[in-house]
Amino acid sequence: MNLSQLSTQPTSNRMNNLLQSRFGFSLDLNRLTFSKAQRLNDLVSENIAKIRRSYGVHTAERNPKYMELLMVRESLGRWMRENQHLMESEMGKSEAILAAKDMVDSIQDMVEKVSKMQVEQLPALIDTIRDQIGMAEADNFKNSMSGLLTSISQELAQARETADTSARQLAGEDMGGMGMPGAAPMGGDIGMAGAEPAAPSLGEPSDLDADLGGDEFGGTDAAAGGTEPLGREKR
Repeated sequence: MNLSQLSTQPTSNRMNNLLQSRFGFSLDLNRLTFSKAQRLNDLVSENIAKIRRSYGVHTAERNPKYMELLMVRESLGRWMRENQHLMESEMGKSEAILAAKDMVDSIQDMVEKVSKMQVEQLPALIDTIRDQIGMAEADNFKNSMSGLLTSISQELAQARETADTSARQLAGEDMGGMGMPGAAPMGGDIGMAGAEPAAPSLGEPSDLDADLGGDEFGGTDAAAGGTEPLGREKR
């Protein structure tokens, strides 16, 4: 079956049902966000382009996996057109997250300014006081200001850490990965089972299989130019 043979414009759910019935897998549309759908769409398009460049369009059309990729891309495209409002919502969320991270950066600037006072400005000022006013006055000023700047530095460092944690939580980042705050888990959740793969090299099984239904997505190599008729029964 060619996609152009569809007489109507089916919804993404309808396309997803066709994927399940014809190729034995489906997309988890309930877990998709607009950005995840866009990333997966780009990945699928890259695989399609690699097959076309390697074997040509007419040869690729005899490859069942190539046609599966086309249907996946069409399903994702329809889902994104149906869910434009999600893109606007995600953009608003991104702006809020960026504003929160700007606050973290502002606090970090304060931390660095106080550190500069401690390391550069205070010693130079103490020398000036010693030379122009007196030793006792310089020592008194040093003791007073050193304690004050140390206290401010510690409080700002704690405030920066708290603000950074809050901003990361707002962004939905995993705070427990690899022992580092905010580290994301290995592999990205892109709305399907499995981790987000790198684009496969031609002549090797596509890593997309892991995201789109395992072996049932492509028993044929993505670039092998297989001749099994499209629309085969589910294995």
